[in-house]
Amino acid sequence: MGFVGVFAGAANTPLACLLMGLELFGVQAGIYLGISCVTAYLFSGHSGIYSSQVISQAKRPLLSRQAGRPLGKL
Repeated sequence: MGFVGVFAGAANTPLACLLMGLELFGVQAGIYLGISCVTAYLFSGHSGIYSSQVISQAKRPLLSRQAGRPLGKL
């Protein structure tokens, strides 16, 4: 769960990481993987490992001014 959660937060891709976790660990772990991915995604803020990734929608209302900008230019 930690592996999938950390990657979900670092890459800002919770849905893709959830699907990856389901492939690796099976459907039985789905609820725990979902909780791990969403929690890591929400706590990661607007940072990530891909600097060219563009923020399409802010995670929190206070960060809405940064929408539409790449992570590398924040």
